[in-house]
Amino acid sequence: MALTGIVFAVFLLNWLAVGFSWRRVKQITKPLAMILVIFWTLAAASWDVNTLLLLLVMAQIFGLAGDVFLLLQSRWFLPGLGAFLMGHLFYISILGWCLFRGIRIMGFMSQWTGGIILSLGIWAVILTSFYGFVAPKSPRLTMPRALWIPIQVYGWVLSVLVILSMLVVITEPIFTLPGLFLVLGAFLFYISDSLLAYDRFKRKMPKVNVWIMVTYHLAQFSLALGFLACFGYGWGLFG
Repeated sequence: MALTGIVFAVFLLNWLAVGFSWRRVKQITKPLAMILVIFWTLAAASWDVNTLLLLLVMAQIFGLAGDVFLLLQSRWFLPGLGAFLMGHLFYISILGWCLFRGIRIMGFMSQWTGGIILSLGIWAVILTSFYGFVAPKSPRLTMPRALWIPIQVYGWVLSVLVILSMLVVITEPIFTLPGLFLVLGAFLFYISDSLLAYDRFKRKMPKVNVWIMVTYHLAQFSLALGFLACFGYGWGLFG
């Protein structure tokens, strides 16, 4: 649909604005990108709003709120973190429903065992890397101790988002390629937030903000596509 092209055009404009420090353009395109993702989601679902779609849109609205908070001064970082955390919890609630549906329809199948073990192994790697990349090191702490607690909560919730997206794909009654966008979106979110945390609390990396936004926007769009596919829309989303 034409709206898909508009969404990615605004994504690209924001990436350029971040890369070339076009401050005013960045302030407009960052929230506009998520607003368009929300409209794209509703349009792809033919504006047929049900409970699941409402949960998805709520997750995206909290993502939009997080974007706005992070555009403000640094004292708004925690409200931004909280907004993204709430968005992840909405995403997780939908994944829980998808996982329950798959198990209810199929029952537990022995061929899932290998995939579940692999998913748990990846979860352990994610948490290990999270603490390795982000954890403050004594005696020179790189963040206030009070900030480290909510960041840990956020890291665990984000890791649950990743693992559940994998389990949903494994247990789906009917495998669909668009469903893989759930896993892609969750991993891209993890990459984006890891880059953000490392740059903010560990070591500044030149031009990393571009990659933070690229992975973030692709994560939000991939999650929208994957969830809608889980709801039964499939490749027709682009039609």
